Amino acid sequence: MEAIAISGTRRAMKEMADGTIRVQIDIDPACKRAFQDLFPDIDTPVALAPLRADFERKAADGQEKPKGGDLARLAGQLCQSPEFQRWCGVESADAAAEFIRKTCGVDSRADLDHDLEAAARFHERVRKEFLARKVAA
Repeated sequence: MEAIAISGTRRAMKEMADGTIRVQIDIDPACKRAFQDLFPDIDTPVALAPLRADFERKAADGQEKPKGGDLARLAGQLCQSPEFQRWCGVESADAAAEFIRKTCGVDSRADLDHDLEAAARFHERVRKEFLARKVAA
């Protein structure tokens, strides 16, 4: 899954002698890996746009949580499947959800849609493994 936006904050701006504007942006630590993947080299062309006010939703410290998208929905559907529950070695949808959260290192299945590394873990350790064993059976 490729990042479509990287969260950061404009910190400084300086106009150079030739009229070029140099901007300093602090990148959110949660976006570090995506930033490094998208912009591995100095002088990589970029485009800037302000993020919507609600781009970063509030977290568990009293702030609003990010909403789940396609991956959270898929994870929820898998958890409802008795076949998936058996594969996980559990006996309920709640236990299957806990299996996914632990395996992917997230607090909520919704995080799968907002954390690129967690999404990769979900694809590799859950979805692909489950499908491979399902096909092999």
